[in-house]
Amino acid sequence: MSLRWRGSRRDSARPGELPDEAELRFFEGLQNLFTLPPLPLPKKVRRICGADAAYRGRVVVSAATLSVDGTITKSYCYRGRFTIPYVSGLFYMHEGPFVVAAIEGLGSRPQLLCFDAHGGAHPRSAGLATVAGMLLGIPSVGIAKSLLVGRIEKADSSGLEKIVYGGGVVGFVTGTGRDRRYWSPGYSVTPRDLERIIAVYRDACLQCLSEAHLLSARFLDREVRAEPISSRSLESGSENSA
Repeated sequence: MSLRWRGSRRDSARPGELPDEAELRFFEGLQNLFTLPPLPLPKKVRRICGADAAYRGRVVVSAATLSVDGTITKSYCYRGRFTIPYVSGLFYMHEGPFVVAAIEGLGSRPQLLCFDAHGGAHPRSAGLATVAGMLLGIPSVGIAKSLLVGRIEKADSSGLEKIVYGGGVVGFVTGTGRDRRYWSPGYSVTPRDLERIIAVYRDACLQCLSEAHLLSARFLDREVRAEPISSRSLESGSENSA
């Protein structure tokens, strides 16, 4: 019988099935986080990465795209299988291993990571964007499509609406309608850093995330039509452009 965690949406690994290699590396890496010092955000951020994942059942395809000076130069896709179920509030355990694997597959070190997830605007003040950025040792931000916690305060002189939670500002809001996004600091990014990122690098961040989303969805369709993927497989699809 498969183990089901409280609040989970999917069964965990079948009896005797080993975790996906990405999951193993991810959780082994978490053990080193307590000694990891903060890494300051560079004054000029040239290399920005966006990462996202798409899944159907237990099949998952994650994608990472790298933008250099505002132009996407490289992308990489990782394919695998979930063995850990989704648990509310612990999204990083479910999708984190796979977006980290895609970023590592780029073979280039970004200066800033962007995730379709939350960072500080989270019930535990550290969502997937925070944990994944810390694991990789790269400053990170969460750029989510919906508000998870807090309330929105009207824009001040900065022109940005604020996400307020627990008595403090934990993020900012940009866009309207379907383009509305909820930004929050991840690893080694302060609220002031985040304001600068939005002011200077907003378009590059959103472009990377949008491309990663499209790539993961495209390759997921391809994988679902193909033969089943081994839970231990490290075979990965990749796309690279000059």
